[in-house]
Amino acid sequence: MTALPHPLLDPLGNLDMQGAQFDWDGHDVLRLDDRYRRRHLPLLHEAPRPRLAGDDLSPAEYWPPIRSAVIPIDDAALRADADVAAFLDDLRAALGPAVWWPGLRLRAGLVHTTLAPGLGPEAALPDGPLTAIHLVVRGPWLGRFNTGRIYLPVQAADAASARRLEAVRVRLAAEHRPLLAGYLQLTGDVRGEQYAALRGLVRRHQARIQVPVTPAHLWLMDTMDDLVLRSHVERRVPFAAKT
Repeated sequence: MTALPHPLLDPLGNLDMQGAQFDWDGHDVLRLDDRYRRRHLPLLHEAPRPRLAGDDLSPAEYWPPIRSAVIPIDDAALRADADVAAFLDDLRAALGPAVWWPGLRLRAGLVHTTLAPGLGPEAALPDGPLTAIHLVVRGPWLGRFNTGRIYLPVQAADAASARRLEAVRVRLAAEHRPLLAGYLQLTGDVRGEQYAALRGLVRRHQARIQVPVTPAHLWLMDTMDDLVLRSHVERRVPFAAKT
């Protein structure tokens, strides 16, 4: 049996081997699955939500919050990259309002990839500063679940960074899996010419986009919705400035 590619060093290869990517050639329409409709669509508004609170839940929010260890991704670095900018321009031209564009503004300071999800309330991050890590953000990816979400896979830039991330996961007893940063949301099913255009954009930009990022912190985050529109960073542990 062929071993899966390393989830941190080759997330796209790992996901492909798992058959996790949306089967573009096996369909002619991208239909939003039930989970996405229940837990994402109700969140696609144009105004920010107030900070965490348990007494004013709206659809698709939950209480108590879920705690996770996450790595923030510098959205300004992504938007400044020429290949990311080209993808966003092409996507806007091809799909228009079929993409929730206000999310780029509302989530600009919240873009992240989850290193260890679903931690207990007593979970504690290692004492800092942590040894620096280097990451590479890759191009768009859509999966077979949460089908309306456009992710950016995130990979360790080198074996040393992968080992450091693995050490944190072991400490938190978290599953070792590919890192994905949720970035954009679809507002409905995609079909016809828009489907063909989206399939072509994913294929063209997935390998082309490679944005190096060096995160400054590891976050312990509490959140009460799947887009972390209402969230609280409980603790920030810095990564050292140099390896």
